[in-house]
Amino acid sequence: MKITLSSTSIHKLNALRQACEALELKVEIDCVKTLSGQNEQPVGFEETFAGAFARAVSAKSQRPDTIAVGIESGIFRFETGFLSISLDIAIVVVLDRNGRRIITTSNGIQFPEKYVKKAEALGFKTTTVGSIITKDFGGDPGDPHSALTSGKISRTRTLVDALVTALKQV
Repeated sequence: MKITLSSTSIHKLNALRQACEALELKVEIDCVKTLSGQNEQPVGFEETFAGAFARAVSAKSQRPDTIAVGIESGIFRFETGFLSISLDIAIVVVLDRNGRRIITTSNGIQFPEKYVKKAEALGFKTTTVGSIITKDFGGDPGDPHSALTSGKISRTRTLVDALVTALKQV
């Protein structure tokens, strides 16, 4: 089985490898750089899904005979009169060899509102919440999950679970 990952991110690649290992799939993984067409920090389901889907379609167009995987993480905001919550959730889009679409999401990790607001003030077009978090906590801007949870939950781990769910449907 051949899979094309629409990213060169080490976190996404490691997650895909671990998901395939967990499912005991013998795969050849190819990575291609793609653009999401979205802000650096997507916000909401629509923008995050559009980014993941655009990445999967781009990978599929570059490698039509493979299974294409697009992953995009975004901020999902929930507000009530007294409470604001922002979760980082990844959307995974898998396009199989027959053109079927499989869509899953990762578990959400709550991001502190002060970091979300700071990234928003700087502009989501160019600034991710993860880059703001890791300025305070240290660590990898691509994995603020580890910084926030003292290494208990990594971005890779959340992506593995979402990818296993998706790949079980292929």
